[in-house]
Amino acid sequence: MFKKILAILFCTVVAAIFGAYFFFVSRLEAKEAPELVCSKINVAIQDSLSKSFISKSEIRQMVVDSALGLRLADINTDAIEKSLTKSGVISTAEAYTSYPDVLNVVVTQREPVVRIKADGSDYYCDRAGYILPVSGAKALELPVVTGQLPVELQPGPNEGTDAEAWLGQLLSFTEKVRNNAYWSEEIEQIEVARDGNMTLYMRKRPFHVLFGSATDLNDKFEKMTVFYKTILPTEEGAAYKVVNIKYKNQIICK
Repeated sequence: MFKKILAILFCTVVAAIFGAYFFFVSRLEAKEAPELVCSKINVAIQDSLSKSFISKSEIRQMVVDSALGLRLADINTDAIEKSLTKSGVISTAEAYTSYPDVLNVVVTQREPVVRIKADGSDYYCDRAGYILPVSGAKALELPVVTGQLPVELQPGPNEGTDAEAWLGQLLSFTEKVRNNAYWSEEIEQIEVARDGNMTLYMRKRPFHVLFGSATDLNDKFEKMTVFYKTILPTEEGAAYKVVNIKYKNQIICK
């Protein structure tokens, strides 16, 4: 019983000591806080191993004038976050200060899902329809769209434009391809005509597929599956150069 009381007293004393320590440290930091000056900027790119549209040094350069040499109390972290996300390649940004002299910046980059090389332009597009530059980025293994687009795309977001609906259909198509291991490996290029109809060029195949518009996706991919499983393995199927699946309930081979 006596040992138990001593143990309780010991724990109480230790807790009191630590509590007092943290109290006085926090009071000291609070007292010093108005005079603390930023002398260091830490940058973290959470997804930097998978893609690289912007480097830590570039991000640091974007915020240095808004932080370095300023009092921590005067740094507008909200403004820094908004400025970073306006750059285009950054999807989210978090900025906060820490004792005694650090501005911390944590960002995530946008994730491209398709590359569009059409009408003399070359850019990436993320799943939200945001157009990103290709220059300076690592080469990414993505579906490639070529040809002549039925709409005019603009750098940055395309919400509220004529391109929004078409981009939505295209991204639904590329997502279906990306989520299927076989089709993502099989489909090498997507050529778009001015009317929006798509032609699919296959990797190491002698034929191409007239897919039509990016609508009725389940039906069209089911017809592609039927062709691959029942027609292509035949002697006649191996000789076809064009597979047309754009018409409802039809597979036309030539």
